[in-house]
Amino acid sequence: MLSISDIKKGKIIVVDDTPYLVLFSQLAKKGRAGSVLTVKMRNLLTQNIQERNFKQSDMFPEADIAESYAEYLYHDSEGYHFMDERNFEQYAFDIETLGENIIGYLQEGAKVKIVTYNGDPITINLPPKVVLEVTEAVPAIKGNTVDAAVKVVKVETGLEVKVPMFINQGDKIRINTETGIYEEKVTN
Repeated sequence: MLSISDIKKGKIIVVDDTPYLVLFSQLAKKGRAGSVLTVKMRNLLTQNIQERNFKQSDMFPEADIAESYAEYLYHDSEGYHFMDERNFEQYAFDIETLGENIIGYLQEGAKVKIVTYNGDPITINLPPKVVLEVTEAVPAIKGNTVDAAVKVVKVETGLEVKVPMFINQGDKIRINTETGIYEEKVTN
């Protein structure tokens, strides 16, 4: 069991029989009233984010979460399909489970982590950065730098990303999957 002092960012806890990923935690001491922990957390089953306060006497079980490496295979009407690299078991997730922000980074053959809760797959974790090829990019126009010198391009998965003006169609770029921000141009 975890006390409120054990709950930090990145910890996965069980609240009301549901696993939550802690996104932010702040412990405040309230004099004679005791300590209060303010937590911002994401429900790993529904992906909803909520903020809650817990008192000093609250205790939480640590979630039975396991991760295994998997490869993204394809998507069809049933969902997005992955294969566990260890036991070759296949999993399918629908778009509501994964979320719009994750599917923009998936390309065939991509390595991800399948997250299981009590043995059941609940979601995937992307690598922190992915390399994708630019498929649509408007050409840079000389002198078009009144604001920040960026333009929006479309990558092979359909995701749109703001990039510097020198990025062209066919270039490969590295994107941060947590923020969606362009990191760098990749040269082979």
